[in-house]
Amino acid sequence: MKYRNFGKSGERISALGFGCMRLPMMEKDGRETVNDELAIPLLRRAVELGVNYFDTACGYCNGDSQYTVGRALKPFRDQVLISTKLPMPEVHCTEDFDRFLDASLERLDTDHIDFYHFHGINYACYEEKILGYGLIDRAERALADGRIRHLSFSFHDAAPRMKTLCDTDLFSSVLCQYNLVDRKNEESMAYCAGNGMGVVVMGPLGGGNITNGGPEFLKKFSLPAKTPAELALKFVWGNPSVSCALSGMQTLEELEENVRLAEFADTVGGEAWNKLVGESDELMKLADLYCTGCRYCDVCPRGIRPFAAMIEYNRMHVWGLAEGARARYGRAKARGELNIIDCIGCGACSERCPQKLDIPTELDRIDRIFSDLK
Repeated sequence: MKYRNFGKSGERISALGFGCMRLPMMEKDGRETVNDELAIPLLRRAVELGVNYFDTACGYCNGDSQYTVGRALKPFRDQVLISTKLPMPEVHCTEDFDRFLDASLERLDTDHIDFYHFHGINYACYEEKILGYGLIDRAERALADGRIRHLSFSFHDAAPRMKTLCDTDLFSSVLCQYNLVDRKNEESMAYCAGNGMGVVVMGPLGGGNITNGGPEFLKKFSLPAKTPAELALKFVWGNPSVSCALSGMQTLEELEENVRLAEFADTVGGEAWNKLVGESDELMKLADLYCTGCRYCDVCPRGIRPFAAMIEYNRMHVWGLAEGARARYGRAKARGELNIIDCIGCGACSERCPQKLDIPTELDRIDRIFSDLK
């Protein structure tokens, strides 16, 4: 494992971090829950292989992720850095800061959180809630009493706003979207890193979109790589602003492959990385709709699953995988997940989308495109 300085925090962070939003799941008592028999050995194996940064949140895995992460990492607590988040949509008063923080400490079965994030904020949230409710004062008290060691934020806003938040000089690190086909945060990440903040990347594989690109995706780039995942991770690690890339690994095979790739985290830089940037610029011109597959939009009262449509559209439109995308779209429609005609236009999906997509409009457009392919 390769380790990097994590901004000015004084911590050393593994180049590969474990994103705990998609742990192995199972059905139990009528609900989906984390399969601890698979997840706990997986998380502990990650520690053995040198991963020392684990990122979770209150709502991950139907609210179960923190419990599993706490159980898995308790024997290794002094060896690892745990990141979790204050769920800003659910914060409605000053006291909610301590209520959610203390609940996370209990679920994680720990007396401190290494990096505590304001979750998924934009600048409006910063002004209205973080400043409006006096949450910085509460965070400073938690820093003073040791319940948190570093204050951070995960970012979903127009890229220049990241610089504005950096300039507050309140935060040790930022967590943001970044990958080979979504580089909108690249300049702001460099600004944050240059001002002493650690930068953690989520979605380095584009929510699986890049992984599913296959050989056709690899042909678009000159850097030798056996798989699209290898290419994508090397690109992210090659960015000098990046401290750590998160991966949501669900199997031991995925974990061990990503750790193997992390051995080469420092091998792509300079001219090789700049060449990838140029090639990515050409590819990005095709990406008129960007969806990471985060599934935050999976709230439709009529059972429509928007992410399924958008992922298949990108597989076809950006990477030219029309045949497989059409087949998968058809299967999702047969399962009742993409009956776009049932959409009532309530906008609940768009409100949850980190990318701020007009999802009902996009779904109608995508459905017409796939219908024309039949």
